[in-house]
Amino acid sequence: MAPPVADEEGMGPLERGRRRYQQKDYSGSLSAFTEAVNMSSGYMKLMALDHRAAAQEKLQKFQPALSDAKKMIDLKPELSKVGYLRCGKVLQLKGNPELALKIYERGLGKVKIGTDDERTMLQMMHNKTKRALAPKKVLDPLVFLPLELAEMVCQHLTMRDRVICLAVSKPWKRLLESSHKLWTTLDTTFAKKSMNHKSLKAHLKRSNYTLDHAIITLRAGLDLQKMTYITSSCKNLRTLEIRGSGVIGESLTKSVPYSRSLNSVSVSSSCAITPSAVHETLTSLRKTITEAYFLCVKGSLHSHSRDFPQLDCLKILQYKAAETGTNFDIHRLINVTPNLESVAINNWVIGSTFDACLWPKLQQLDLTDSHITLLPDLPPTLKHLILNNNRNLRVDIGDRQFPSPPLLETFACAGTTLNNSAIKDITRESIKRGNLKTLLIGRRLADSRGRAEDDYPASETVEELSLASLWEQEHQLIQIVSLYPNVRKLDVSSTKATGVAVKAFVQMGVQYLKMNECSEVGIDAVDWARGQGVAVEFNFPSRSGNARGYRDSALATGY
Repeated sequence: MAPPVADEEGMGPLERGRRRYQQKDYSGSLSAFTEAVNMSSGYMKLMALDHRAAAQEKLQKFQPALSDAKKMIDLKPELSKVGYLRCGKVLQLKGNPELALKIYERGLGKVKIGTDDERTMLQMMHNKTKRALAPKKVLDPLVFLPLELAEMVCQHLTMRDRVICLAVSKPWKRLLESSHKLWTTLDTTFAKKSMNHKSLKAHLKRSNYTLDHAIITLRAGLDLQKMTYITSSCKNLRTLEIRGSGVIGESLTKSVPYSRSLNSVSVSSSCAITPSAVHETLTSLRKTITEAYFLCVKGSLHSHSRDFPQLDCLKILQYKAAETGTNFDIHRLINVTPNLESVAINNWVIGSTFDACLWPKLQQLDLTDSHITLLPDLPPTLKHLILNNNRNLRVDIGDRQFPSPPLLETFACAGTTLNNSAIKDITRESIKRGNLKTLLIGRRLADSRGRAEDDYPASETVEELSLASLWEQEHQLIQIVSLYPNVRKLDVSSTKATGVAVKAFVQMGVQYLKMNECSEVGIDAVDWARGQGVAVEFNFPSRSGNARGYRDSALATGY
């Protein structure tokens, strides 16, 4: 706001403008400086123009300010302050530092050394602007970094990106090709087209033929000839993974016999393989293979006369059928794999009971969708037991006592007919010894008799708990969870839980809460839990996914 007229009485327009400028009344100062410009001449006019340009800068009227600066240069081209400095400043404010540099250069050419005290400032602004516009000196990181650090950086690149980096510069090419460790894995996951033999040969040469891990996607087009070249040339090849959608057969079975150290073979769940191809592969590798993962076995075992070969070295086996309904002879498998530590037989029909104690080193047993009807005998070494989706699994074992592995850390029986009493018996010894960590017992018809502690196995060591789709009342759910004071991950999807349960679970220390298809839970409760730092997975219930819908489905199917 302009100062009172009385305070400016007796002042000239230049002095009034300075006073208003100091009081940040830039519009008022502009008016006073304009009056000074119109009535001044010589050096006073230069000062008035400079002051008016300053006021225009504050008002962001850059073009009028630039016009006043040019007038100052025209009046006194031999002075620094009265034009060149002001003009350069305005041009920089307008975002044109290149033109500002030219103005500073022009001023240094016109203003002689010693002419005024502002020439030093003009030179300084010239140098500063020139440095700002000069391209930065760039150092090649791969050249100046220590070799160990450069290799660590390159290890985070995909194989495709490493190949692209070979063409960046000669130093990059020398560095990448001199480090054999960068090429010991052949990964075609990100390949956009088939890999030709020349590129494959170049990769193996860069690794000095020390390739130990190959990840082959069907899209990469590695046929029998190329696969054989890999297995026969790389004596250290230990791990082979087949990924992608399609069918794998001869290119695998005919190439693995040439390998000398291959101990792990994996065929992904989207890549089909026949039982006969599995048999040929395992037979060729029977002396070296320790891990085998066949996740999409397609075809009937009865259509092939061969069974599993003797596999004394095998420690891990995952064998999953593409379609359910085919019988599987697990007794034959037990006979030929005496040293198995982890086995997953999924989607096959085992049917008859068997003795898992015949695997004396067994630590993990996954029988998901295996149609077992009776719980097998379990070895004391077992740590992880997965029995999901076996609808006809019986709880009646006659005079035998329920097997209760003392080292059990994980137990899952979703989609089975195991009752609460059977679950307590199976987990009894592991709870007593403080080993149980994960308990996934949802998707069953719970046989509640009253108090939660009478129905469910209490444990202070369980950290992950699933009660999904259990038809319990909310207060019962809260009581059940309270039996596990150290639970951190909880799944109560498709249950009767409400916001009351959410608050209770959070107060118990749950850090991850899954509540999909919980029709009684409001979004406010979910937001509150997230505000407490809890990770909540929640979606609004669908017509077919609510708890009642699951209850009806379970009753209809015998769950």
